[in-house]
Amino acid sequence: MNQLQPQLESPTPRDRRTQIRVDVRIPVQVTFPGREEPITAINQDISWGGALLLISEPLPKQAGPLKITLPWKRDEKITAHAQLLRARPLQSGDYLIAVRFISLSPRSQSRLERLLKMLSACNEMVEFDEENGLVRELEVTVNDADELRHMLRQIAKGRHTVTVFDAYEANQSISLSITGTRDLPGIRLRARVVEVRQSRSKGFDWTNLYTLVLEFEHPRKAVRSFVKLLLDQLPESSSDSGHSHERPDWLRSVPLAKPTKADVARQAVRGGDLSSLEMDFPDALTRLIAGWGDPESFEIMFRDLVLGDQGQPGGWPTEAWVELELLQNVHDEAYGMSPTRKSVLKGGRI
Repeated sequence: MNQLQPQLESPTPRDRRTQIRVDVRIPVQVTFPGREEPITAINQDISWGGALLLISEPLPKQAGPLKITLPWKRDEKITAHAQLLRARPLQSGDYLIAVRFISLSPRSQSRLERLLKMLSACNEMVEFDEENGLVRELEVTVNDADELRHMLRQIAKGRHTVTVFDAYEANQSISLSITGTRDLPGIRLRARVVEVRQSRSKGFDWTNLYTLVLEFEHPRKAVRSFVKLLLDQLPESSSDSGHSHERPDWLRSVPLAKPTKADVARQAVRGGDLSSLEMDFPDALTRLIAGWGDPESFEIMFRDLVLGDQGQPGGWPTEAWVELELLQNVHDEAYGMSPTRKSVLKGGRI
């Protein structure tokens, strides 16, 4: 039988900065490992990632995940499995324990988010920003069914690998959103960053790239069931989905997360003023970045922005269009034009 350590680990600095903590005193039920009956604790504060609890009973000697039940409404509850991070004895004989949520069902996760938003709205000490949300977001846009199918199958195995343009902290809990375009379904999950490494890929030698390995903070059975439901909705083939079949293998194999507004804001602090595209159309930049360095891939991305489904209704604003043309000119000078645009009959820049 393992001895429970009073201090196992502390939350990362990034978690402290990116997760809203709400002070709220409510009774919760805590079931320790090796015990069948829960005890009552008083919640001190709560966030997306965990909670601070006050308990009046001594800590058990057996290590393992805790089960925490929070009140929701009527007979409904929020249930979370959690890991004990640290414990501090008080002069009163009580214990103050910090726990980290490690697994919630999709239903409990939805209730937790709603609870945090309601508590934030009622607490004048909490500055809740709807734009940045409760926790750091990571959004990946998928453009064809085959790509989404591959990602979902990887998720069903319990892990997912994604390339990002901004560094994340290992052990950080985030919200992963995979958004499908062209009527493809999407998925949103709790995830924890278990590995971060700097990476390189063809066409991206001009910028920093980071590869994240994610694990999911949901019961494995629930994730597999949800993935199966989404896979059943996908079309058999994505051969008719725009120009995705024209992309080279290396580009299809690198799922790129688009920068969130919070990421763009951090880059602005580091790098000065933002351009029109950075401020208003970060998705357009993400698509061009995905093809940068390869004339054919860049042409596919640029053409889709100008002529395809990714274009702006009513056309691009003047400043944004000037910047798009500038980027195309720079790319032409650095890497040359694709055979498609060298032929006048096949179209070109409009």
